[in-house]
Amino acid sequence: MRSEILFFFAILVLILGGCLQEKKELVIGEIWDINSLDPIRAGTLVREKALIVENLVGMNPDLTIKPELAVKWERIDDLTWRFYLRKGMLFHDGLEMKAEHVKWSLERALKNPSIKKLTLIESISILDDYTIELKTSKPFAVFPAALAYSNIAIVSPNSKFEGDTIIAPIGTGPFKFVKFDQAQKSLFAEKFEKYWGEKARVDSWIIKAIPDPSARSLAVESKEVDLTYEIPYGDVERLSKKKEIKIDIYQTNRVYQMNFGNLNDSIWQDAKVRKALSLAIDRKAIAEKILHGVAIEATGIVPPNLWWSAGNCDYYRYDPKKAKELLKEAGWTDEDGDGILEKDGKKFEITIYTYPQRPGLKPMAEAIQQYLKEIGIKTQIRVMDYEAIDKMMTKNDIRIAAFHQTMVPDPDYYLRRTYMTDGDFNTWGYSNAEVDELLEEGIKKFEEAERKEIYKKVQEIVCNDLPIIHIAFYKVPVVYNEKVTNVEFKPAAHDLWLTQTIEKR
Repeated sequence: MRSEILFFFAILVLILGGCLQEKKELVIGEIWDINSLDPIRAGTLVREKALIVENLVGMNPDLTIKPELAVKWERIDDLTWRFYLRKGMLFHDGLEMKAEHVKWSLERALKNPSIKKLTLIESISILDDYTIELKTSKPFAVFPAALAYSNIAIVSPNSKFEGDTIIAPIGTGPFKFVKFDQAQKSLFAEKFEKYWGEKARVDSWIIKAIPDPSARSLAVESKEVDLTYEIPYGDVERLSKKKEIKIDIYQTNRVYQMNFGNLNDSIWQDAKVRKALSLAIDRKAIAEKILHGVAIEATGIVPPNLWWSAGNCDYYRYDPKKAKELLKEAGWTDEDGDGILEKDGKKFEITIYTYPQRPGLKPMAEAIQQYLKEIGIKTQIRVMDYEAIDKMMTKNDIRIAAFHQTMVPDPDYYLRRTYMTDGDFNTWGYSNAEVDELLEEGIKKFEEAERKEIYKKVQEIVCNDLPIIHIAFYKVPVVYNEKVTNVEFKPAAHDLWLTQTIEKR
């Protein structure tokens, strides 16, 4: 009998010991396929979601900047900035981060033309092990904010490469990279015990690519994943009724917008036609009905909560009658009574392109299709991967996409890249000399009040030109099971920015 009791207690100790040592692993359903682990291409994944890498400069939830890998910085002159690095910082491989590693990482990133254009960095000098100086090609008043861009995260030179591309990043973040499982399309990361800041509260996480919104919804419902986001908006209400599932809906600084194929030598070169399209769309109905309230109508170029917002754009009102008048003025009429406008013998027929990962895009495209039909424009909708759209889209087509306006917490990031003649986002060929001059002036000004007036003027001009059309500022539903707690949201996130404070019971 005694031996049986001892055996029972031995088993009990083993069970309890196992429970006490149970590892806390969080599984996250990611909306994008994982095609890269290199911060230059996948900064939002390895910095904002996996928390593997960090930047010299960080961002607060209110879009102000804060020290991250640099403890402080100062402007030496109009072109020179000095950054002081944290001492004792360790990469995940045990190497202490010093100025030489930061210089190497930044110079590697600057080989990317888009990053060089964003930061304007001309040269990098090492003053000592923990101090570097960065020179810009022109005065750039908000230069430190540009260094918060996730694709400029600092990586160790000991990261694993395939050619020039990082395939196993080594950073300084609260989680360290373990592996990428190609078959499962999953990134594995574990807690970095020697992290310099607040330690992670889960032991590891798996970021699993699930590009289909409905599949993500089913995955969180079946507990295949602990947390996901961007599920079909029609599922939000249904899942919110389940006590084992929690849903938080956050307002983002991302905008749903319509981009034209080309503004030159196309049907879109006439601003009256672009204005007609904009006036034909009932943004309020789209936000409230089509998107189930998981968005707010776009009344201006940027969300009204941002300090540089210039307020409402008149052409964002719903006025189909005025839209028809503008099209008639532009020479588009229905000559044969079939309901489709024509000009110079050509029908007004276009393709609307969009992609499947964001659940609001396709229903929004379908709604816009009906609005355009009412003013005599025939459309077809094609849904495909984002990269494929670039190959298929012609100059007379449009694309409905989601763009982020605060991945760098400053108006320069979105406005310069979108409306500057040589802006990275400006694939539609917009060019306005006054806008270019204002944007160049804006980066030189240090006073917020002066900058606000400049960016207000930019918005007034582009509101009249309408090189792109904003539809709605969207919200994101973050869905997780009841075991997950301390979920936080950062408005600066490209999609979702996790924090090491998240827990799993």
